[in-house]
Amino acid sequence: MSVSRNRVNPETPSSAGTTGRRYGGIDSEERQRQRRARLIEAALAVFGEQGYHQSTVRDVCKQAQLTSRYFYESFDGMEDLFRAVYADVSRDLMQATVMALARSEPEPDKLAESALRAFFEFIRDDPRRARVALIDALNVGGEMQTAFDKAQEDFALLIQGFMTQMFPRLPEAGLNHNTLAQGLVGSNTRIATKWVADRCRMPLEDVLRNTYSLFQAAIMFARDVEARLPPTGQADKALSR
Repeated sequence: MSVSRNRVNPETPSSAGTTGRRYGGIDSEERQRQRRARLIEAALAVFGEQGYHQSTVRDVCKQAQLTSRYFYESFDGMEDLFRAVYADVSRDLMQATVMALARSEPEPDKLAESALRAFFEFIRDDPRRARVALIDALNVGGEMQTAFDKAQEDFALLIQGFMTQMFPRLPEAGLNHNTLAQGLVGSNTRIATKWVADRCRMPLEDVLRNTYSLFQAAIMFARDVEARLPPTGQADKALSR
């Protein structure tokens, strides 16, 4: 039987761990959950060092100190595992961003700066995350593109929510909150990807300053647009005529 590079044949399952019996006070479902978590943690290390396309099931299992039987207990293959790693990284980044926003002063400039700092520090503090989220995520193919687009959309919706709250009248000037948010997320992702590809040689504060300038320009423009709009009462009267 042939064995592909990225997928090794699973070992014959044994009955141990599949009967629901408890070992050391831990039932079989919890043991499986723990093994899955170990594989995801191991895969982050392997992907972060070697990249997705240079990594194999055997590499991940060796890092996790588990056999391939346990790999296939939780994952269909390497792409399935990568999506799980990417989901973990995206969730952790969203959590870090939301926490930074919660600590920030409720002003557009301060909120943007806090969110951007959380993002770039998240990348800098663990380059493995950066490789998974910004480099390999776009090269895995298959269903991974959908997962990447969904994560980008989630961050755009986060920005859109704040934008709608702070600049509610932009649609009166023909501007779309979601389109603007998508553009800000896209520029942010592109800058971060280039930074990671250059091994983060540019100092963090310089990257932050340049990225923040785009958000600041958007904020200033939004303020100017709303300032030029007629007062709400006058606009309502004009529409009723």
